[in-house]
Amino acid sequence: MVGRQITWISSWKPQRRTTTSNGRTPRYSHWVRYNTFYGLVFTTTLATLLLMADLIEWRATGYLFVLANRFPGTVALIVQLLAAFFGLIHVAVVCRLINYALRLRLRKASVTLDVLRTWVDMSIPRIDWDLPLRFFFPVLLVVFLSLVPAALWAGSITPFIDRTTTTGMLLLPSYEDVSLIREYPMEIGTSGPSLRTQKGFFTYSVGVQHVGNLLSSAASASSSTTGKRLVHPKLDNTQFSYIGRSYGVGAPAGLTDMSISSNSQVAGYIYQEEGYLCNVTCIYNRTSAFRLRGPVAEWIYEASGNLPDSVDSGEMSAYIGHTGDAIVAIGVAHSERSPRRYLALAAGPSYAFLNSTQCALDFTPHLFNVTVDIANLNISVVPANPIPDFNPQRNLTRTVMRQFELLSNDLTNLYVSLLGDALNASIAAYNMSRPPNAGRDPVSVSEEAATLAGLTNSITAMADDMLAAYASAQLMVGKTFTQKRDVQVYLYGLQFGQRVYIYAIFVFNLLVLGAVAGEAVRTRGWRELGRFNYLDPRDLVIAASRGGEGVAWAADGLARRHSKKKKGAGEKRKSMKHVWLLSDPDEGNGSLSIRMKGDGEGHVGIVVRSPLFPPSPDPEKGERGGGGGGGFEDGGDAVDADKRAAQREWDRRRRQKQRVGLFGSM
Repeated sequence: MVGRQITWISSWKPQRRTTTSNGRTPRYSHWVRYNTFYGLVFTTTLATLLLMADLIEWRATGYLFVLANRFPGTVALIVQLLAAFFGLIHVAVVCRLINYALRLRLRKASVTLDVLRTWVDMSIPRIDWDLPLRFFFPVLLVVFLSLVPAALWAGSITPFIDRTTTTGMLLLPSYEDVSLIREYPMEIGTSGPSLRTQKGFFTYSVGVQHVGNLLSSAASASSSTTGKRLVHPKLDNTQFSYIGRSYGVGAPAGLTDMSISSNSQVAGYIYQEEGYLCNVTCIYNRTSAFRLRGPVAEWIYEASGNLPDSVDSGEMSAYIGHTGDAIVAIGVAHSERSPRRYLALAAGPSYAFLNSTQCALDFTPHLFNVTVDIANLNISVVPANPIPDFNPQRNLTRTVMRQFELLSNDLTNLYVSLLGDALNASIAAYNMSRPPNAGRDPVSVSEEAATLAGLTNSITAMADDMLAAYASAQLMVGKTFTQKRDVQVYLYGLQFGQRVYIYAIFVFNLLVLGAVAGEAVRTRGWRELGRFNYLDPRDLVIAASRGGEGVAWAADGLARRHSKKKKGAGEKRKSMKHVWLLSDPDEGNGSLSIRMKGDGEGHVGIVVRSPLFPPSPDPEKGERGGGGGGGFEDGGDAVDADKRAAQREWDRRRRQKQRVGLFGSM
C-alpha cells in the first residue's frame, strides 16, 4: 500500500521510472496510465462501420432479418446492452480525462473538502445530494451528460425495417406476334381464345367477356374526392390495384412475377414496360353524321352514319329497345384500313346529355416506369419517354377501338343502357369533386364541360383497362408471347440506426478522440501525473495519515468556533453561507481547505492549507499544537511563541472572506 504513490513535484520525471531499494516508488506503466483510452478503438471502429453502412445504404437481409423479426424482444435487450457498453466506454474515457486533469490541478491548488467531493462526483459520475448548490448543479450537468453517449449509441444501432435493392427477372408481354389480337364475331362459340385460372379470367374477346369489369371502370373513372388519385382494381384475381392510371401496362404483376414475389422479404420491384399513352379528347359535335334512327323493325333501332375516320362506307349497328329513349350507341370505324381513332355517341332522350358527343383517342408509343408494391398490392405507373412503335400495324389499338362498339351493344336492353348509367355516374362523380364554391364562381365548369370531362375519364379508363387485358391475354393465353426483362427488386432489410444518430455518435467519438489527443499533447502524455488518486480510498487514507493531525485539529477548531458563535448569539440559528438541496449543511468541515505535499522519497500527504488553516489547539483542554507527520505540516513542533504567532495569523486570515472555487485556489 505504501508503494502505490509517487510524488508529483516538478523535479520528478516519469522517464526515469526507477524503483528504489525500499520498493516504495514502483513504475507507473504504460498500460496502467492509458488502458481506458484503448476502449476508443472499439467505439471508433463501430462508429466508422455504422457511418460507412449508412453511406453505402447497406441493409441486413436473410437469416439475420428473419431472426430480428421473430425475436424483437431479444433484439431490444441486446441493443440496450451494447448501447450501455459502448456508452460506458465513452463515459469512462471522459471521466478519466477529468480525473487526470483534476489530479494535475490538485498538485498545484488548494481545495476545500466540498470541492474535493465535487471532483469525486464528477469523476465517477454520481449525484451527491449533500453538495452546496453551486457545486451540485455542475455535478448534475456532468451526470446528465454521462447518459447521452448510451442514448446516442442506442439510436445508432437499433435495427428497423428498411429496403435494399437487388435484381430479378420478369416476363413481359411481347407484341411481335399479335395474331390473336383481333375482333372476334359476337356469336356464341366464335369468341377469341380464353383461359380461366385461379389468377383470373383471361381472354382475347375483351369487349364481350370483360363487360362487368369495364362497366365498373367507366362508372368509377372520376374521383369524387378533390386532389386524390383514383385507386381501381386490376382485371384479374391477383388483388392488385392501380394507383392512378394504368396506361395499359403492369399486367405482369401477380401473374409472371412468382420468382420475385415468392421471396417473403420482397417489398416490391420497379421495371420499364412498353405501352401506349392514350390521350382522349371529347367534344360536342352538333353536326355529327352518326345518328340514332328507327325503329327500323319491331324493337330494333339503327345507329348509323360516317365518322371522321370512316373508310369506304359509313358505320351501322342495331340496338333493341321498347323505344329509342334508353339507347346509348357508340360508333367506331369498321374498315381495316381506317386508323380508327374516333368514336361517336348517339343517345336517346333519356341520355340526351351524351348525344352528339365525339371523342378522339391518340395512342402514343411510350416507355413507362412501373412500380409494384407487393406488400400493399399496389401498382403505380409513370410515363417515361416516347419510343418507336412496337406494333406498327396497330392491331392492338384498332382492336381496342372496336371494343367500344361491342360494349355499347352488349350494355343496352329494352329498358335502360347500362353504359349510359355508368357514364352518368362518372359525370356525377366529377361534379362532386369540384370545390364547394365552384357553383358560385362565374367561371365555374358548365354542365356541358362537366359532361365532357366525365365522359373523357370513362373512355380513358376503359381504354387503359382493355390494353391491360390484352397484355394479360398475351401472358396467360398466348403463353409464348412474352419477353424477359430485368427488374430492380426491393427487399425488406434491417437498417442499423437512424442517420442523425449515426452522424451524432461519429462526431461525438471524434470529439472524445480530439479531447484525448489534446490533453495528451498539453500534458506531454501526463508525464507529471502521480500515482495518487483521490478516487481511491486507500490513497486518501494513507495520504491523510501522512499529513498528521493538522486536518483534524483544523476541523475541530471550525466546530468550536461555530459552537461559540451560536452560544454568543443566544442559541440563535446561524444563517447559512451556502445553500444545500436535500440535506443540512455540514458547517463543521465542508469548507476546510487542504492541499497535497510531497516528501523527498516520492510520497504525498494531505495537509491543511497552512496560510489559512494552521493548527488550532484548544487551550481550555490543554491541547498542544503540532500533529507531527514527518515534515508534511509546516511548524509541526514549533515553540510556543511560534504557535502564538501562527494563531494570530490564523485569526487574521480567518476574518478574511475567501471562497474556494470549483477548481480550487492557488
